[in-house]
Amino acid sequence: MLKKILPISLLAMAIFSSSALANEMKVYQGLGKATNFRVGPGKDSEGTPVYSFNYVDAAVLFDSEGKIINAVVDTLEVSTPNYDGESMPHFSGWPGTEGYNVSDHKTKKVSEKSENTPENLTKEVKEWKTKRERGASYGMNPKNEWDEQMDFFQEKFKGKTVDELELIFTKMYSDVNGRPLKENSKNEKDKEKYSKLTEAEKKEVADITAGATMSIRDSHGDILGAIKNAYDNRVEVIIPTK
Repeated sequence: MLKKILPISLLAMAIFSSSALANEMKVYQGLGKATNFRVGPGKDSEGTPVYSFNYVDAAVLFDSEGKIINAVVDTLEVSTPNYDGESMPHFSGWPGTEGYNVSDHKTKKVSEKSENTPENLTKEVKEWKTKRERGASYGMNPKNEWDEQMDFFQEKFKGKTVDELELIFTKMYSDVNGRPLKENSKNEKDKEKYSKLTEAEKKEVADITAGATMSIRDSHGDILGAIKNAYDNRVEVIIPTK
């Protein structure tokens, strides 16, 4: 009797395990970042340098093979107060430090020195907005702003691994400015690199530039680096399918 019961029990366990596996799906969630300090953008009307930093955040969902299921990327860019862009978040310095040039957003001229009091700096930090939050006021391209181009890239990332994205960037993006290569580029290095692409790669580049022209790795932020960091930080997530 025991011999008959045992195989039946094992079969039942196998069926139960198979059913349990079919009722769940494993994915991997990662939160990544990449930071960079920048000398710029530009100088103020008195020739004093503007300094800034970019903090890129990437929330990414990967499958078991490391392919991207979904990605959401945003960037916080903060500069010294002498940058004349109206929507740019500013940080003037720590409390008690000497004030920095402040540029008037309308005249584009230095109008005063910052007063680095705890109250003023608290107000500055509270008013910080990410590039997505700045939206149309970011001022990169009125017809295709940063948030719209980032949405496009997020769709392009889907189904690809981090290594595949790195390879695409190495082959199809400019070594001069980090932007997607263009067929009509006047830069000799870009023209030479573009000429080495296959017809399929040229078609892919044309598809990319139709939706986005900004870089995904340059002084404005290392988006690829943030995605790789998200992959390195990934954790397993079990999702019930029933």
